[in-house]
Amino acid sequence: MGTHCCEQMERHINEKEVAIVYLPKFREYGLKILDGGTSIQLVHFCPWCGQGLPESLRDSWFELIRGLGFEWGDPDIPAKYLSEAWWREANE
Repeated sequence: MGTHCCEQMERHINEKEVAIVYLPKFREYGLKILDGGTSIQLVHFCPWCGQGLPESLRDSWFELIRGLGFEWGDPDIPAKYLSEAWWREANE
């Protein structure tokens, strides 16, 4: 199995055939809002196996970025903060 809680979640995230998405930078799982935008409804449990999903790191990311002197959308934000690398490195 890969990085998600079960084989079903792994398959649906990778194959993109179901409206579930994973945002690695924020460690968030959600269901797409089908209004043509990029909004999602966060989910806290896997719809297939019922396991609790990790807590979102969105607020932590914004605090970290502001602490480094950046604002959302700043083109100078270092690349490691634009992916899951920032929280994976902190957990090593």
